[in-house]
Amino acid sequence: MVSRIRILITGSFVVWISAVAFSAVANDRVSSAFPRWQQKGTTNDGVYTKAQADGAKKQFDKICADCHPFTVAGKKKPKDLPLGDEPFFESWSGRPLSEMVTLIALTMPNDGSAVVSDAEALDLVAYILQQNGYPTGSNPLTKETAAAVIERPKK
Repeated sequence: MVSRIRILITGSFVVWISAVAFSAVANDRVSSAFPRWQQKGTTNDGVYTKAQADGAKKQFDKICADCHPFTVAGKKKPKDLPLGDEPFFESWSGRPLSEMVTLIALTMPNDGSAVVSDAEALDLVAYILQQNGYPTGSNPLTKETAAAVIERPKK
């Protein structure tokens, strides 16, 4: 049993590292091929709907909330990664939402207790945006609009 758990953890880690590396390389190529003004907007442009974000709350609470509070103060364990506050913005600012969608779809939850589809990952990212105070729009977040670059929310 211990060896199966070790294999699962090691495999999850390898997939996570691969996804991050792939996203970094892909983002680098896109950024150098297209000037920033040609890229698809920012997270301050209303790239998700309220209904989309509200619909993801239940799933977030079920599979994400134990490890991902929205504030540093909300951390329960030292390894928890907040999806808000300075650590989040320092890590994600300037990157496209598509990287977050890919990371969630390929590696979350990292204990292997569930599988998150691409559509569910888009909805979860919409919820993360909502909880961080980003404005809503008239169209839901899609693979195409996930090209939007993450900026700090305008308050």
